[in-house]
Amino acid sequence: MNHGISKNNERRLPMPSSRVETQAKVGAGFVVQCLEKTFWTGKPSDRCLRDVFYANHQLGSRDRRIISETLFSVLRWWGWLKTLAPEEFFSVDKEWIRNQKVPQDEHAPQRCVTNVYKWYGCLAASWALENRLDFPPSVAWWCRQRGVNPENFKALPDGAPLKDRRRYLPPFFSKDDVPAFPEEDLVPEWTEKALSEPIPFLKLIDWLQHRPPVWLRGQTGSIVELCHNLQHNEVKVHPHKKMLCALKIQGAAANLRNLDVFRKGQFEFQDLASQAVGYVCAPKPGEQWWDCCAGGGGKTLQLAWLMEEKGSVLASDIRTHKLTELKLRARRAQFPNIRYKEWKGKEMPRFRNRFDGVLVDTACSCSGTWRRNPDARWTTTPEELKEFADLQLQLLTNASQGVVEGGTLVYSTCSMFACENQDIVNTFLAAHPEFKLAPYRCPVTGRETEGMNQIWPWDGDCDAMFTAKMWRSSAE
Repeated sequence: MNHGISKNNERRLPMPSSRVETQAKVGAGFVVQCLEKTFWTGKPSDRCLRDVFYANHQLGSRDRRIISETLFSVLRWWGWLKTLAPEEFFSVDKEWIRNQKVPQDEHAPQRCVTNVYKWYGCLAASWALENRLDFPPSVAWWCRQRGVNPENFKALPDGAPLKDRRRYLPPFFSKDDVPAFPEEDLVPEWTEKALSEPIPFLKLIDWLQHRPPVWLRGQTGSIVELCHNLQHNEVKVHPHKKMLCALKIQGAAANLRNLDVFRKGQFEFQDLASQAVGYVCAPKPGEQWWDCCAGGGGKTLQLAWLMEEKGSVLASDIRTHKLTELKLRARRAQFPNIRYKEWKGKEMPRFRNRFDGVLVDTACSCSGTWRRNPDARWTTTPEELKEFADLQLQLLTNASQGVVEGGTLVYSTCSMFACENQDIVNTFLAAHPEFKLAPYRCPVTGRETEGMNQIWPWDGDCDAMFTAKMWRSSAE
């Protein structure tokens, strides 16, 4: 279904009605397939989408864009849109599906995909809720199949209150059957009580309903030259006012990974809040650091860069394939001061008192990334938070043994829940009096902290991120 039509021209060249219908039906089927896998098996939606695209090479760029944007829009507004989903979607025995040892697709009921026409209203309404009313032909087709005229929608002004989006939904219901749609339904009901600190809850929900920007981290001695190069390639760049190496990207016309400056390692993809962690660590050239839960290595690379390639950074993770990914990124950026080792979270006696600094960026609920991963807000459970908390305390405790006297210990999560953040740090400090909180200035906001800080989306149009900084004194 590759039509060979660019995004800019797709609305100028109308497709035949038969092709629109085919595109709409096929696209809807793939969106629903991803929703099934996400909700029934717990598989992250971006991986479900990647599997669909990998198995269906016939999909053109326009088809992939509509499928992708529809999927994430539905998940972002699921708290309201679930009232438009078919009833049979919620009657599946998800535990039975998850417990199968054979590929899950062989056992997953196909009722929802078979009856995909029942989803048209839900899928179309997701575009309306995004306030993106320049519907592609297939989205307009979904509307008409549910008896809704797409031309009747009127766009809201920029900055309109979240509650005003509800006006887009009544056309998809009978006149006497329109739910109230409170804003609180857009997140799990337990969210507010779990937050790390009292904040305006509706403000948080409003921010979670806006798609996040792409942030880059400049990894070169001349950020001005990098910005000029990106702008030359039609990439709109907005450097952060306080963190000048953090570049906010909007309206990129080029594939950033194909640019020469990316292949030369002059920038990395890294959210603003994540970049702030490296500045809180503040490693000095010549020091020895351990990034003990390195993952794909965004913070590892930042530490190595801040150290001006002098000293060393040991990157470890339980997932060796992640370390392989990091090796490729480090090779592209030509960092000679990064070493790699698998670590399963256990005590490492030979690492005791070895490092000037240890970064413990642990596995977590990733609730701070709900803007970019909206499926996670519907698949995360309070029971899982408890499991994460147990693991986080174990990792922090075992990794802390590697810090030398007078050294730095930094604990961070991309979570906004107290049980993964302040509670972990307070429990750790109570059991380890040799560690004290180290006050620092938040790199994003500039505000002074006593050693623990939660970054919220509105602090910098970014993810939510918690970071605690500690230093090790002599044992008491």
